[in-house]
Amino acid sequence: MTAVPLTDIDPLRPLLTVEPLGLFSDIDGTLSPIVERPEDARITPRCRELLVDLIRIGVRVALITGRELDVARSMADLDGVAYAASHGLDFWVGGSIEMRVSVSEYPALVDRMLKEIGDLTELGITVERKGVGVAFHYRRAPDEAAALAGIERAIGSTESARHFHRIEGRMVIELRPDVEASKGTAARHLAHRLGVKSIVCLGDDLTDVDMFQSVAALQEQGLEARSVAVISQEIHPDVLAAADYMVEGVEGVEWLLAELADAIRQTVG
Repeated sequence: MTAVPLTDIDPLRPLLTVEPLGLFSDIDGTLSPIVERPEDARITPRCRELLVDLIRIGVRVALITGRELDVARSMADLDGVAYAASHGLDFWVGGSIEMRVSVSEYPALVDRMLKEIGDLTELGITVERKGVGVAFHYRRAPDEAAALAGIERAIGSTESARHFHRIEGRMVIELRPDVEASKGTAARHLAHRLGVKSIVCLGDDLTDVDMFQSVAALQEQGLEARSVAVISQEIHPDVLAAADYMVEGVEGVEWLLAELADAIRQTVG
């Protein structure tokens, strides 16, 4: 199976009558354009406006991201939203923080790793501490192959890295705690916590495949759900294989959110 282009809202209309509807979305590359400096990313004003509208008409919105919780909340600046941050390590639901797994030993491991790997800026690599994980961004590297080789050497040079699970994304390699947490476990948890009966799920990267697969499993269990890949020139084939539909870039997401809001109002009316 591979995702098919979503050119109108009709394929998603059956979900709109199964309430409450959940909108589960990644942030970077989905609601926010990919930018050279990760710290500069924000969801677009139009996405924010449309999410506020969807929340107002009863959609239960959850943002599922690899960002740390405080960063994700700052990027979105939205009330009435649930968050799964750090790839499902911690949650914000109903105005309070929830943690489902213990990662108490990982801050010290990250400290040790950062000391051991040293400075990689000469290769155009930005090393980002992500709470209890580390991300190696190479989007600004003048030589991609050299940057990737440098990241591999850095990871291989530290014994601390063996305690982490490696994941790859759009011009980034991340090391995150080797525990049972992912965007997939986060989607399952939030589906239960929010009590949704149907889900539209959005994402653009390899880390979103787990989320798409979890949503597909929930569909097999009787919950109405569809996944939408947000495509770009950097899209990995596995993302398209895991999704039902696809839209083009953040602009396509803005179109989809607007169409969902209009269709829900028509259904209610």
